[in-house]
Amino acid sequence: MTHGTLEAFLAHRPASPSTDRLMTGNTPEGVAIAAELREAVRHASANSDRTLQVHLGPSEIGDPCHRQVVGKLAGVQETNHITDPWPSYVGTAVHAKLADDLEAQRPYQWFAERRVVPIDGHSGTADLYDAVSQGVIDHKVLGTTTHSKITKDGPGRKYFVQLLLYGRGYRRLGLPVRFVALAAWARTGGLNGLYVWTHELTPEDDELLDYIESAELPWRKAIAEQVRAGTLHLLQVPVGTDTPDCYFCPFY
Repeated sequence: MTHGTLEAFLAHRPASPSTDRLMTGNTPEGVAIAAELREAVRHASANSDRTLQVHLGPSEIGDPCHRQVVGKLAGVQETNHITDPWPSYVGTAVHAKLADDLEAQRPYQWFAERRVVPIDGHSGTADLYDAVSQGVIDHKVLGTTTHSKITKDGPGRKYFVQLLLYGRGYRRLGLPVRFVALAAWARTGGLNGLYVWTHELTPEDDELLDYIESAELPWRKAIAEQVRAGTLHLLQVPVGTDTPDCYFCPFY
């Protein structure tokens, strides 16, 4: 490129996008395309099988927030339109890719995306079963903050119960499960960001699941019936945790 051509390019290139375009494109056409693409992702996320799921699955049963679980059981209309669907969209895509690639590489060891029923009426899809090591592995594609919490403190109650439920689901199929594991993939960064937390099953784990199945879940269902009948407002249901994750709650 000659000096004259470079000067001509610099003189006629589009101006930098203004702040009112939210930096989503360098031209009005670019801004319009970005808006269309974002809307397509939002539509796909809002109409995915996971979003439209009406029954409570293993990924939700262990949530320490009574109010959130009761709201889902009662079918209360979601009010949270703040959260960005992109992290979930990325996570879903990564899960699908991992399922295909892992089974293809070790078809007699790794079994991906199998439906299990740890509690009658509350089925779910377990990410991965390792037939050699007898472990159930759940993938999480996490942002920096949550990933750091997992590496520092391990999973919280919601994730931990989810793992135990998937393990019980496989045991109900007659397959041995020695441990459960959470594979925490970093949403940003490389493969070295992968951190795997493992837990060998104990009798205390079964006691926890028995409590959830026989006491906590029935109580939440009974409260949900009151909310559904209009005799109790959702805001009257106790949160049930000292550190509720309200920002991402569907009823925020």
